[in-house]
Amino acid sequence: MIEYISRLIVPAFLSLAITGCSSDRSGGGTGNKPLVPVVVAEVGRKDMPEFVHAIGRVTSPRTVTVKPQVTGTILEVSFTDGQAVMKGDPLFIIDKRPFEVALEQARATYNDSKTKADYAREQATRYAALGKTGAVSKTEASDFDIAAKAAASAVEVAAADVKSAELKLEYCLIRAPIGGRVGKALITEGNVVTSDTSELVVLNQLAPVEVTFAIAEQKLDAVQRAMADGKPIVTARVPGNADQTATGELVFVDNAVKPATGTIELKAAFQNEPQLLWPGQFVRILLEVGIDRGAVVVPAAAVQDGQDSKFVFVIKPDNTAELRKVNVARTQNDEAIVIDGLAGGENVVIDGQSRLTIGSTVDIVPHASAPLPPTPVSSTPAPTGQP
Repeated sequence: MIEYISRLIVPAFLSLAITGCSSDRSGGGTGNKPLVPVVVAEVGRKDMPEFVHAIGRVTSPRTVTVKPQVTGTILEVSFTDGQAVMKGDPLFIIDKRPFEVALEQARATYNDSKTKADYAREQATRYAALGKTGAVSKTEASDFDIAAKAAASAVEVAAADVKSAELKLEYCLIRAPIGGRVGKALITEGNVVTSDTSELVVLNQLAPVEVTFAIAEQKLDAVQRAMADGKPIVTARVPGNADQTATGELVFVDNAVKPATGTIELKAAFQNEPQLLWPGQFVRILLEVGIDRGAVVVPAAAVQDGQDSKFVFVIKPDNTAELRKVNVARTQNDEAIVIDGLAGGENVVIDGQSRLTIGSTVDIVPHASAPLPPTPVSSTPAPTGQP
C-alpha cells in the first residue's frame, strides 16, 4: 500500500518542480526584470533654419477709392461685387450725352475762333504793308496786329476747351486705375454722382501684398545679421490651415524702437500667387534669421527635464537604456537641436520614458502611433530615472 502511494506522489512532485522552474524564467528580461515597451527614433543631422516668430497683418500696397471725375447719371455698373479686375477694365458708365453736346459746342467755338483769327491775321498783314508805304498810319497798322494776336489767343483757348470736353467725355467710362479686386459697389444704376465727391467702389491690389509685423527689440540684432547677407526670407501661415503658406522677403525695418512696447516694426513683401493672403488678415510670421548646418536633431518628445539638466534615454545595441545628459540649443517644429550629448545615429526613446530606469531592458515598439502594451508588474519598485 505504501509503495502504491509513493508511485503516485513522486511524479506529481516532479511535475510541480518543472512547472515552478519554467515560471521563474517567464519574466522575459534579465534577472526576472520585465521588458519595458518603448518607442524610439534615430538621432539625425540636418540643416535647421532659425526663425523669429511674430503675428502680422496683411496690407495692400495700393488701395484706391474710385470716384467720378465728372458729374452725371450712372447708366451701368460693369462688374460684380468682389470681382478680380485688370488695370483699365471698365467699372462704371456715366450718361455721356450731355458731354457729347458740350464737345460739339466746343468744336464749333474753336472753328469760329479760327476763322476770325485767320481773317485778323490777313488784315494785320495787309495793313502792315500799307503802313510801310505810308497809306495808313503806323498806329492803325499796329492796332490790326494786336487784334490778330488776340484772335490767335482765342483760338488757343477754344482748342483747350475742345480737349477739356473730349477728356470729360472719356471720363464717362470709369476704368480700373490698378489691377486687383473690387469690393461692393457703393452706387447703383440711376444714381447721380458728383465729380470728385461720390465714392463708387474700393479697389485693393492683391498681388503683390505686404505684411506688417513687430518683433521684440532683443531680436533686432539677429535680423540685422541676416540682412547683412541679403533680404531674409519670410513665411506667412494662414491661421487654421498650416498647409496654406506664402513665401516673401523682408523689405523694411523701421528706424526706431517703440518705447511703449519695446518692439520694432518690420514689413515683408509677398508676390501672393496664388492669392492666399487678403488685406486685413492676420497671419503667423516666420522670419528666417539664420541656419544651423548639420545640426544634431531629435524629436522634442525625447528630451526630458532633469533636476540639473535635460536628458534623453539612449538605447544601446544590447537593448538596454542609458541615461544621457544633453544640452538643447532650441526647439523648433517639434524637433530639438542638441549641441552636446549626442552625435547622431543613436536611437533615443520618444515614448515610454516614465517606465524606464538606468539599465532597463526594452522592447522596441515599431510604430509610434501604436499604443504601448502595459509593463508587467515588478516585485521591486522602479526608481525615477531622473539624474
